Amino acid sequence: MGYELKVDYAEEGSSLRHLDFELPTEDLNDEFEKGVVRLRKTVKLPGFRKGKIPKDVVRSRFHADVLEQAVQDLLNKAVNDALKERDLYPLADPQITNLEPKLGEPLRFRASFEVMPKVEAVDYKGLEATEQKTEVTDEQIDNGIDHLREQHARFDPVEGRGARDHDFVMGDLVEIPSGGGAAERHEGVSFEVGSEAYHNSLHEKLQDAKPGDEVKFTAAFPAEHGDPERAGKSFDAAFTVKELKEKALPEADDEFAKDIGEFDTLEKVRDELRKQAQERAQRDDELHVRAQLLEKLIAANPFDAPESLVELELDGRVEAAARDLYQRGIDPRQAGIDWAKVRGEQRPAAENAVKATLLLDSIVKQEKLEATDEELSQEVERASKALEKSVEATRAKMMKDGTLERVSGRLRREKAVDFIKLHAKLT
Repeated sequence: MGYELKVDYAEEGSSLRHLDFELPTEDLNDEFEKGVVRLRKTVKLPGFRKGKIPKDVVRSRFHADVLEQAVQDLLNKAVNDALKERDLYPLADPQITNLEPKLGEPLRFRASFEVMPKVEAVDYKGLEATEQKTEVTDEQIDNGIDHLREQHARFDPVEGRGARDHDFVMGDLVEIPSGGGAAERHEGVSFEVGSEAYHNSLHEKLQDAKPGDEVKFTAAFPAEHGDPERAGKSFDAAFTVKELKEKALPEADDEFAKDIGEFDTLEKVRDELRKQAQERAQRDDELHVRAQLLEKLIAANPFDAPESLVELELDGRVEAAARDLYQRGIDPRQAGIDWAKVRGEQRPAAENAVKATLLLDSIVKQEKLEATDEELSQEVERASKALEKSVEATRAKMMKDGTLERVSGRLRREKAVDFIKLHAKLT
């Protein structure tokens, strides 16, 4: 394109960059005329043969479209040339502002973008952190036994009395919108009496109810209720009790131990629970120290996290939360969650996560830390078992989609944290 570009370059913070452009008037005029010629060859208008439409007609009828395309072509070329000349690599597409194109005037605009900041971690040796040693108590083990008993509870039919709190009922629920509307029937509904299921007015009416009884009540739901189908609405409802059962917990004895797995005695179950609890406690204690060290590392190396990387981190966190809801049988779109608020609450943590990643990558480079072939092979083998595929097929897939490189990066960063801990002052 043979024009002389006027470009002013400015840096803002550690990663934000600006390019201010001014293109000569004739460049926009020339590109506009080229667009007129191209469009004239293809456009169809009543009363004119294809390719024979006068240029003045094309200029008049399609002025905005031709100008927009001309500006876009000039803009893309100018930005790409300027980035290449300055060896700049945006983390996301540049944002264009101050663009008000007019024929007969120079084309001016600003391209703003973020680049990977040049982060070189300093003062990462001698960081201070406090270690903790969490003790596993007998009460925790007792709670673990109780949890196992809950998991293996029986549900026996209730005889000789009506429903009371902590019983389990199954039946049919009919809802009619208060003020009129079509009835909706839900069959085979089950829940614990006295819980928060459906509405508290139902649980009040169920006290002393027996199989075959029908209870009627009004359920008025607040506007902030989690179910959008019921939020802010009121229903005249009826529930017919079909089954009534009570939970019966097994005795905590050796017979119970034999029933739940390969254990001869209850004491062996307790030993296994204690072992698992101690392993969890050790992991939590280790995470406690590592979190402190990362916090100190970030404080010792202040810089602004690139917004585009923070947004990517937030995207990942929100997607993970939505995926967790979906796996629990909850539609994330119908859960009544303010996802914008969730993003706002997660922003500080996301910013620190980005900063930690960049700082750890710097330490990896400075200390020449690498993931070994053996470590990568172990990760591939674990992934192959989860995917139920061969190790060879899993490795090929992970190499193709970039997962293997991401895993390698994670392993290197973990080694960087190990390095920091090795050289830290722990009390």
